[in-house]
Amino acid sequence: MTLLAALSGCATCFSGVPVPSVKLTLITVSNDTTYINPGESGSESYTVPLRVEFSSSLASDDGREYVLFPEWQVLRTYTDDETPKSENYLKRQESNTEYEFTDWGNFQVTFSWSYREKDSLNTIPGYDIAPMSFVIDDSEVKLFNAFSPNDDGINDDYRIYVRSIARLEIAIFNRWGQLIKSISGKTEDILTPEDEATRDADGGYLINCWDGKHNGKVVSDGVYFINVRAVGAGGKVYERKADINVLTGTGIRR
Repeated sequence: MTLLAALSGCATCFSGVPVPSVKLTLITVSNDTTYINPGESGSESYTVPLRVEFSSSLASDDGREYVLFPEWQVLRTYTDDETPKSENYLKRQESNTEYEFTDWGNFQVTFSWSYREKDSLNTIPGYDIAPMSFVIDDSEVKLFNAFSPNDDGINDDYRIYVRSIARLEIAIFNRWGQLIKSISGKTEDILTPEDEATRDADGGYLINCWDGKHNGKVVSDGVYFINVRAVGAGGKVYERKADINVLTGTGIRR
């Protein structure tokens, strides 16, 4: 990176050389705000929808006026069914613009520019600006530790909570390590209409994993075990394990 590029986010510059002020402003649904300058990355994974403001301006230290010709480009890299992919996601040619992101992945923002003096016809290419980046991955997997398969209408099935999960592998064992239930596949193929009806405001679901039966009969009360491997929408892999207490004698409210 050149010295001029390093100075691109600063208020000072060499005499007569215009310096673009470039910044991203990330705004979450709860109005939490993050500012990203050239060469920086977001400090966390963000959730969708994420509103991003792209801001740029041009000035020099000698008072001359310039016309800015900017171009924003966004490259998205992500994982689809565990296959890495990338795409040219967005292009804008306004100095100040905004976009609401509703997809997941790693996003790299580049800013290229040219300029001319206000009363000149001579356009001059700008120097390189260090890229900015952020990650959107609001995936979540939550396991519960008890249910009561006794047909009383209260928590009769064992469910797990997932949000922005692309693929699941679920295995349930008894205390002797015997596999008594397994589910594997894309989340969209596993979800039933009943599961989809549980969707919450954050886009998560309760997935019905087990009715408490093995070989057609309700299992005995006791402790069982669940292992979950989930691939998040952004490609992150989640490994979760939990005990499941089967209590047929009482209704368990989640």
